[in-house]
Amino acid sequence: MGYHKGDVFEEIINISNKVYKRKGIALVQKIATPMKPIRRGGKITSAYYEEKSTLDFIGVYQGVPIAFDAKETKEESRFPLSNIQEHQIEFMENWYKHGGISFLLVNFTKLDEIYRLDWLTLSWYWKQYQENKGKRGFGSIGFNEFQCNCKKLKSRDGIMLDYLEGIESEETKNNR
Repeated sequence: MGYHKGDVFEEIINISNKVYKRKGIALVQKIATPMKPIRRGGKITSAYYEEKSTLDFIGVYQGVPIAFDAKETKEESRFPLSNIQEHQIEFMENWYKHGGISFLLVNFTKLDEIYRLDWLTLSWYWKQYQENKGKRGFGSIGFNEFQCNCKKLKSRDGIMLDYLEGIESEETKNNR
């Protein structure tokens, strides 16, 4: 099986999830995209995606449901909103409306920096993106937004990527 973009990043998240579980901090699972196998005789020859997936990861942290997706970009100064699919935005919005916490983990690969982008910030940018399609400057989130208003993630307390650090205080400040 070959690697695709994001495999290493997702593996770092999976390792972190195992530590969160072992330490009793959170229970988070990678969600597989449903696939339909194509058979020739008794052998599976290929497969196709049966339906659109939700987000990459779903779980529970301190009694609150969380859902998030892992995204990567080679861009150094911005995160293109075209990296997100419409059904993912709809899922995150519904998740949030039902009391869950949703966010993106964004890996700026060339900068070797990872940030947590919360739903409220993402939804504001997504709305601007939808209302101003085709206009210059609305198709991405600038790197300075990540530096100023998003949580920069790092390794901490034996957790390879501590993406849950400070999440409750951010959600409290957003008046959940």
